[in-house]
Amino acid sequence: MTDAPATRRIALATLQVVVTIALIAWLVHLFGTSAVSEAGAVLTPLAVAGAVALGLVGGLAQGLRWQAVAAGLGDRMSTAYAVARCLEAAFLNAILPGGLAGDAVRAFRRGRSGTRWTASIGSVVGERLCGTAVVLLAATAAAVSWGRLDLAAAFALITVAVAAVAGWSMRRLPARSVLACVGWSVLGWLCFLGLFALAAQELAAAHAAPALAPGTMLALGSLTLAGMSVPINVGGWGPREGAATLAYGLAGLDPATGFTTSVAYGLLALISTLPGALVTVAGLLRSLRRDEHPEDDDTR
Repeated sequence: MTDAPATRRIALATLQVVVTIALIAWLVHLFGTSAVSEAGAVLTPLAVAGAVALGLVGGLAQGLRWQAVAAGLGDRMSTAYAVARCLEAAFLNAILPGGLAGDAVRAFRRGRSGTRWTASIGSVVGERLCGTAVVLLAATAAAVSWGRLDLAAAFALITVAVAAVAGWSMRRLPARSVLACVGWSVLGWLCFLGLFALAAQELAAAHAAPALAPGTMLALGSLTLAGMSVPINVGGWGPREGAATLAYGLAGLDPATGFTTSVAYGLLALISTLPGALVTVAGLLRSLRRDEHPEDDDTR
């Protein structure tokens, strides 16, 4: 008998991969392979170190955000546990289709640990959508600053819808937990924006892109990051590059530069998940040791 849910998941993952490849291939066709090769200029020691640092801060922000929401739903976890699971989720999100696989894993793990499923799933959904709402709100403000009220209205409608679902997920939380979730979401967004600024700055230093004024940097970064909110992607790739290309065009800049900057951002974003890769590998090694030496398992 065919497992219908599994078939749907495979079909969705396939769609995400196909759409991502098709969109990037189309952009490469428009702007040439040089737009991609120039993005490698960001891989300097300083940029790599900065990306890892931003990844750690972003993981800390998300871990504290998750901890705040989960506690409000009656699920208390240590800060070390929350941060480790969020770093691991960021790495899995970066290498698997959809950008949500890692979050599904931590929700599933939390549910299997004895936490009520309503709390384990609700806390992840609430904190992730709160973060998405902040990203989309920033994109709305960027569109308004450029006088693109049509684009701003579209972003605003999506923001309201996402915030409504996030609010429903956190409807039983005290006000302080909701405020903490929003505050940590802003810090997480600033880390993403920092990666974009780092990519743009390194490209400008390598003369692969023009230097950007702070206001322009903020608007372009906000709109580019909003592209990652589209769930049809692989590790953020695809819609993000399309959004960056569009944003640079709207700003009167070369769309090809937007594509290059987004690819550069993608490289730094992947590097920023290296701490999560280490957490994932450490977890796998611990699991292997428990399987080989069950007498050492403290949970027996």
